[in-house]
Amino acid sequence: DLPNPVGLAAGFDKNAEALLGLSRAGFGFVEVGAATPLPQEGNAKPRLFRLTEDAAAINRFGFNNQGMIAIAERLKDRPKDMVLGLNLGANKTSAYRADDFAQVLTHCGPMLDFATVNVSSPNTEKLRDLQGKAALSALLEGVMQANAALDRPIAVFLKIAPDLDASGLEDVAEVALASGVSGVIATNTTLSREGLRSAHAHETGGLSGQPLFEKSTRVLAQLSQLTGGKLPLIGVGGVGSAEQAYAKIRAGASAVQLYTALVY
Repeated sequence: DLPNPVGLAAGFDKNAEALLGLSRAGFGFVEVGAATPLPQEGNAKPRLFRLTEDAAAINRFGFNNQGMIAIAERLKDRPKDMVLGLNLGANKTSAYRADDFAQVLTHCGPMLDFATVNVSSPNTEKLRDLQGKAALSALLEGVMQANAALDRPIAVFLKIAPDLDASGLEDVAEVALASGVSGVIATNTTLSREGLRSAHAHETGGLSGQPLFEKSTRVLAQLSQLTGGKLPLIGVGGVGSAEQAYAKIRAGASAVQLYTALVY
């Protein structure tokens, strides 16, 4: 059970450095990370662009983080009165990226309430290929086995991209239902640049904020239909008001997350 349905999306606190403050900020749940097995610097700077005219942002961070060992040390001292999750990522240079997700879950899972399998970031080359039916099924099987091996298994969510076509979304829904995940987070950032006015509109990376709202909400509604209410869904993408949060809930979400709206 959540104290309220409004959560902080991953990316704000990549290294779990602000847990005490975030526990007092009023969120119903907080997701930190993404964490990878090994530390990595991410992509070259500049890698974050504020699109003021569009109430949006473009980032190409590339899973910059201090690695699961450093992050796990901070998680050990986490406030116990918050619902805390970790976004699981894969190292850019990993030969077996699918194994990275299970590795981070095994190491950090005992300190968490939930974890999110992030195969939808556009900023790590070929990561989104793991959303394909066969690859995703195998990946989630490994993650769920790692979760079952924990002394206290936790909720595991799958975070998807807003750029999936109808067939891809059907495949994701089928795999998610079969895998035993606790739910799906819809959606990550988009590669679309439709209707933007800012001078930074054509920067490479994932677009978040207001321009993502309609697209991510459509994907959420489609996913709700495909899963038939059998999986809890978390709506994220362009949430900046109570009205937009409610629109996500009406589209099928049980809870929502926000991030980019905090800078506007």
